[in-house]
Amino acid sequence: MGHAKAKKGGIEPLFKSSDGSIQYLTDGNFIYADKDGVRMRLDMFAGRYYKLRPVNGIPILEVDGLRMHLVRDFKTPLEYSEEVVKELGISKLSGLSLVLDTCMGLGYTAIAASKSPNVSMVLSIEISEAVITLSRWNPFSDALWEKGGKITVIQGSAADLIKTFEDSMFSSVIHDPPRLSHAPELYSREFYKELFRVCKAGARIFHYVGSVGEKKGRRIDKEVANRLQSAGFVSVRYHPRLQGLIASKSHPAASKPRIQNQGPPHPISKRAPQGLPSFIRLRDK
Repeated sequence: MGHAKAKKGGIEPLFKSSDGSIQYLTDGNFIYADKDGVRMRLDMFAGRYYKLRPVNGIPILEVDGLRMHLVRDFKTPLEYSEEVVKELGISKLSGLSLVLDTCMGLGYTAIAASKSPNVSMVLSIEISEAVITLSRWNPFSDALWEKGGKITVIQGSAADLIKTFEDSMFSSVIHDPPRLSHAPELYSREFYKELFRVCKAGARIFHYVGSVGEKKGRRIDKEVANRLQSAGFVSVRYHPRLQGLIASKSHPAASKPRIQNQGPPHPISKRAPQGLPSFIRLRDK
């Protein structure tokens, strides 16, 4: 991020940071932060071009000019995240419920999930250091970084990290990846099999797929649905408003005994990514 000047006559105040030390402003295209007499434009280049842009007063993330949020049919991206959490039934979870968020972005859906009293932790993964930096400047992402909060952020590749997680860890999964051409590994059958493995019986997953390719007759949603089913997920259905798929991991057959979690959680593995809470057990290879 660098110093920048907004267009004269076109800048307006947006909001302030929670402690009042930063004034955010916009010219409609960019978001600026005024801190200690210095004005910074909240964009940066790190292999790709990342920037924050306001939509109805709420920042969204753009990468190479592409919106990373679904805002059509929604007043703000926060409303979209709240609906995803509602469709997953996260508020109905019980016990020690962990939620996996594979692609954090600005963390709006992770934050919405963490508000449920039945959620003990949301593990949110983000591969891009640039996105993490911008999220730290975004006051609507503050809950990601609250000390003692429910959200734990890990920087890294979801495709790699998921292989280290223990079986049946998560009660819900939020999978909102970049478009297929940018992250094909996050749409692969191999990745879906790992998602299935780390889900508890009865867990639900939301998978954003978008509408890319529809005009050319390609149905990404049907391709993804087939791969999710082949990985073991059931009750796969498309949600038009959210432009994503909802799927479940079925409960074991009634004749098979269910394994109950007893005693304290297992300690962290020596191979655990730095910053992972001690009550998360990782799989031994």
